[in-house]
Order: sequence, then C-alpha cells, then structure tokens
Amino acid sequence: MSAEGIISLLEAQGGAGSRRQLQEAGFSRRTVEAMVRRRELVSVRRDAVVLAAELVDATPWARRALEARAVGFSLAPATDGARDAAVHALSHESALMVHGLPYFGEDGLVHLVRTDGLRGRRDDTVWVHSPVDPSWVVAVEGLRVMRPVLAALQVAATHGEEAGLVALDGVLHEARLRDKDEVGRSDGPATAAAHRQIASALTLTWGPGTPVVRLVAEFSDGRSESAGESRSRWLLRLLGFGPTTLQFPVRDGAVLVGLADLKLDRWDVLIEFDGTGKYTGPGTLLAEKDREDRMRALGYEVVRLRWADLARPHLVRQRILAAIARAEARAATTG
Repeated sequence: MSAEGIISLLEAQGGAGSRRQLQEAGFSRRTVEAMVRRRELVSVRRDAVVLAAELVDATPWARRALEARAVGFSLAPATDGARDAAVHALSHESALMVHGLPYFGEDGLVHLVRTDGLRGRRDDTVWVHSPVDPSWVVAVEGLRVMRPVLAALQVAATHGEEAGLVALDGVLHEARLRDKDEVGRSDGPATAAAHRQIASALTLTWGPGTPVVRLVAEFSDGRSESAGESRSRWLLRLLGFGPTTLQFPVRDGAVLVGLADLKLDRWDVLIEFDGTGKYTGPGTLLAEKDREDRMRALGYEVVRLRWADLARPHLVRQRILAAIARAEARAATTG
C-alpha cells in the first residue's frame, strides 16, 4: 500500500494518527518509516505522527492540537480492540483542543488520564494524571476525551484560575450557543446540563486544586464571548474593580445602542476587549467608532483593552482609574 493511502487516511483524521493504526490498516512499517525520513510525516512520539504538510504555516495552537490528536490516536483511540482503548483519555487542554473549545496557559505537554484506576506518569511529551471514572469519557472524532466541563476544571486545577476561567467560560458559552440554535434561547437544556455537570464535578477529589476549582466554577459565565473577555474579567477582579456585568445593554431610551463586553457595576465605565480580527474592514471599524461615540454621549466612559494590555496590569489599572475619575466628575457635574 502506498504513501498516498497513508496521506488520505491521516487527512481524514485531521492530519494525525499513530504508527500502530497505520500498520493495522495494512500499511507496512517500511513505508511509514520512509515517509518519516522524507519528512512527509513528523514523529510527535514513538507511536504518534502528523502530516508534515499540516504543519506548514500552522499557528502554534493548531500545531498543539495536531500533536494532541496524534498522541490520542496512539494512547486513547475510540476504536474497539485497540491496545489501551479503555485505559487512557485525553484530558485538560488536550481534550478542549479536540472539542474545539478555547483554552489558555497550556504547558507544551499532551494531557491524559487513566480510566482503569491505575496510577499515571509523566515524561517529556505526555502527562498522564490521576484516574477518572470512565463515565466522564466521550468519543469525539475517533478519540476518547474528557467531557468539556471536567476538562475545563482540570485546567483550573493544573494551571490556575485564569486558565480555568477561560476554559469553563468557553464551555458554557458553547452550551448557550447550542441552546440558541436548538430552542431559541440561551438558557436551554444544554446550559442546564453543563451546570449539572459542574455540580457533579465539584464532588470529585481535586486535592490542592480544590479552592481554585470551586472559585472558577462560581465565577464562570457563559456570556463571556472570547478568551480575551474572560481574561479581562479576571484581571478586573484581581485589580479590585469588580463586580462586573457581562454583555451590558447600553440603551438610548428604548433603542439598544449596543452590548458592551463588560461594565463596572459601581461606575459608568465600560470595558471593551478588541481581539485580533474583531474589525474586518473600514466599514466595521467606522460602525464601532460610531457606537462608542453614542455610548460616550450617553454618559459612559469606555476603556478598550487588547491582548498586550493583559500583560501590563499596572497600565490597565491607570487607564481604568482615569476613566472612573472622569465618570465621577461627570456625575458630580450633572448631579
């Protein structure tokens, strides 16, 4: 069987697979190794490979997702009869990558858990964590992965509050979108199911990560529409500006001017996060400027944050304090 067949098989799996899988499909070890030597395949781990063509111009997060999938096909395949098929499952951010959900703070390792009750291990490529009940495992695109809620809370326990908040906000936001598609409202069965799973996950043993996991579960909110918004909300909490309202409706009488990403509850200050690609052309940029001008005319101060700002909390504090001072001065004047 030819190299073209290997390429077709791996393309059908998103560009990743395992040597064992290829051999079970009838491809010879010699063919696989020849493709590795020709750099048509890249070894992620001794039994995990990705198509080199998929790595060309791949973003860092796309590369990490390919690596996670490759290790998953090696250690956590969902196919019956495969070695380790009922032993491992992708977890933490590696599971979120397969689910197509946002994550933040990953450490360069592929994360898995055992589901057979045995101890985990760690090396330069994988981190196999403490056992998890197999009822938390679902099959996604040929891989065994943790359910999104548990994966997000695993991120919190391992990487901290900010990373956990990005992950769990993303899970809840996806549930809200499903509800809108299926039942026409954002508080339907998918969101209710996610909250039930959070409550169930909080009964598990989290060890030293328990306070972090509980905080993330309490603070998470599916109204957050991006990782940038989640990180901004967490930063505002750390800086002492909370509480905040997400997707705050700014109205001019009965007319909705727009939804602000965040509003400081104590002041008329709006926080908008500008991610890359938010404004796709001059038209959208002008529309956003007009929207912001209308918000300011209604008495609100607007502070815009970008990715780089999140790494400079002292500057964010100064800008927000200045906006608060302007809002208070305006309130005193119009008093």
